[in-house]
Amino acid sequence: MTEHEELIKAQSGDHNAFNSLLKPYIPSAYQVAYMLLRERAGADDAVQEALIRTYKSIHRFNPEIASFKTWFHQILLHVTWKMAKRKRFFYPWKDILDKSRDGQPEQIYLQEENQKELYQCIHKLSLKHQTVIILYYMQDLSISEIASILTVSEGTVKSRLHHARGELKKQLLSSSHGDISLKEGWTWNKN
Repeated sequence: MTEHEELIKAQSGDHNAFNSLLKPYIPSAYQVAYMLLRERAGADDAVQEALIRTYKSIHRFNPEIASFKTWFHQILLHVTWKMAKRKRFFYPWKDILDKSRDGQPEQIYLQEENQKELYQCIHKLSLKHQTVIILYYMQDLSISEIASILTVSEGTVKSRLHHARGELKKQLLSSSHGDISLKEGWTWNKN
C-alpha cells in the first residue's frame, strides 16, 4: 500500500493505516526530540504527544500543502520546542554516542570525546540554530524540507545554517581538541 493510500485510510479512521503511515518516521522523530531535549523520558513524551496530535488532526492534513513527513515533523518540533522551553534537561552522552565503531580503544575514545564536545557546542546554540543543525546534519533533510517543517523560507534556513556553522566553528576552534567534524566535509582543524 502506498503512503497516499495509507493516508486516505488513516483519515477515514483506520488505526492500522495510521500506525503503518507513521512507523517509518518514529525512529527519526525520537532522534530529533532526543537531540533537542537531551533526555530519554522527555523525548518519549514529545514523540507520544506528537503522535496524539497527529492522530487528532490527520483529517485536516492537506497533501497539496506539504508532504506527510514534513507535516508530522512540524507537529513534533512544536511539541518539542514547547517542552524544551519549560525545563532544562541533563544530557546523557552515552545514550547518543555510537557504540559500534571499529578501531583501537584510543581512537574510539578520541572520537567519543570529540562527539561529546560537538554536542556540547551544538547545545550552546539558540534553539532555532540547534534545530536546523540537527535536521540538516543528523536527519539528512534537505533545505526545502527544513523550510517546510519550520514554515520559513529556504533563505532563512540557509542563513540559520550559515550562522550556526560559524558559531560552531568558533566554539570548536577555541576548544581543547584539534579536529572535530560535524559531518564529512565539515572538519575544523585548529592547526
